[in-house]
Amino acid sequence: MTQTFTPTRTPPVLPGTALLGLKATTLLDLGEAVHAGLSPATVERLGTHLGLSLAETLSLLKLSSSTYHRYRRTGRALSADVSTHLYHLARVTEAAERYFEHKDAAHVWLQTPRATFGHRTPLQFALPPEGAEYVTTVLSRLEHGVYT
Repeated sequence: MTQTFTPTRTPPVLPGTALLGLKATTLLDLGEAVHAGLSPATVERLGTHLGLSLAETLSLLKLSSSTYHRYRRTGRALSADVSTHLYHLARVTEAAERYFEHKDAAHVWLQTPRATFGHRTPLQFALPPEGAEYVTTVLSRLEHGVYT
């Protein structure tokens, strides 16, 4: 008799995916979704969540208004680079919200320039992958009482 293994737990939600409305349950799924390009609506979704205007969100992403509106008008997915930036911002946002346990406090922290990040905001610093990793490391250190 052959036994079949049936997992009893659902896989944990990957950091940043819920905020962007992604259904990815594995890193492979996430990588494919980001590489294929996220929907232009995710720009507004993240900006609204952070309390940023569309102009502020586009500025943070270094995406021109005309390029963004062209994506919206044509229904094309965002470029892989912009999608990657969005994912890193969402991951850092979720980490800050977990640490501060209050969205408003987390958003103030994310949008305030810090010496730790070269007098840039954590959101600005988090655009490249290594920047996002450093911001989440700082949050982890704060959580464990390590002065940063």
